[in-house]
Amino acid sequence: MVRLLLVALLVFIPGCRDEDRIEPYLGPYYGGFDTAITPDPNDDLNPNECAPGEDRDLCRQAHGNPLSHLLLKLGKNTAGELTLEFYRSQQDYEEGRMMYLSAGCRTSAAPATDLQVYAVDKSRDETQLLATASFPLQFGNQILECTNSARLGAAQNPAMELSLQVNPVTGASAIGITLERSRRDGDYLFVKKNGEKVPVKLDLRYVGTDAGESRRLCAADGETTIENKDGVEAVCVMTGRKKWSVALPVSPYGLGGTAFWGSTLTPTWYRTSGEPDIVTYHRGLFLPVQFEGDEMMPEAEPVSR
Repeated sequence: MVRLLLVALLVFIPGCRDEDRIEPYLGPYYGGFDTAITPDPNDDLNPNECAPGEDRDLCRQAHGNPLSHLLLKLGKNTAGELTLEFYRSQQDYEEGRMMYLSAGCRTSAAPATDLQVYAVDKSRDETQLLATASFPLQFGNQILECTNSARLGAAQNPAMELSLQVNPVTGASAIGITLERSRRDGDYLFVKKNGEKVPVKLDLRYVGTDAGESRRLCAADGETTIENKDGVEAVCVMTGRKKWSVALPVSPYGLGGTAFWGSTLTPTWYRTSGEPDIVTYHRGLFLPVQFEGDEMMPEAEPVSR
């Protein structure tokens, strides 16, 4: 029994030490995202606020701007879990008035999951990855309009992904955050040309005389030419039936010949399979700050990314 407890203690202690290595980097950070969470001022998930009575066009432009000039607090809750909170100002930070990423839905980041702490060489004067963690988004308002993750992109379980980078020699640190912005199927349509795949788009607005088969195909890059049934090349072509026939000098029925004929839809398009999804992200960068009275002062030079 004593041996079992000793083994359990030895397993537990390294985990505690790993998490303790984050302690010096807890506290306030200042920065923002390179995008607005959503560009539409009518969307409750957009946290950029408009002053009462402000011109609607100007308000719309403000909502399209990046979500910036924020304070981020990297901390721990009473359960010892790593937490991530946002604040509009130093006063809000000091008084604990956390900013929601949406007012009506009361969107915030849940405690960290999948926390990974990495070894850092303290003798190397360079940027090193210390920790990564995932912070699932949580909604204080549980109505479907809030919990529908499609409003934040296509991720089924939207989460903020954090990476903490440090320079152990200078003490500099930086927090990078990504949040999935959009996701679409990576498979695509293509035609074959000289043995190569040429990505194409199917334009459903145009149909030929045979609406059941004739379609307009355009090269996806808007430059590459593709060939139609008559051998004419253009960036956009209409598909059509190219007739063919084959005559053989023999016949299975004795004297005479055999002929085959038919038609092929040209150009023929295909669809790839198994291509990775195409994903874009909101990206944020936050640097540590110290509060000096009513002013915020950077703690150290930012680390390179």
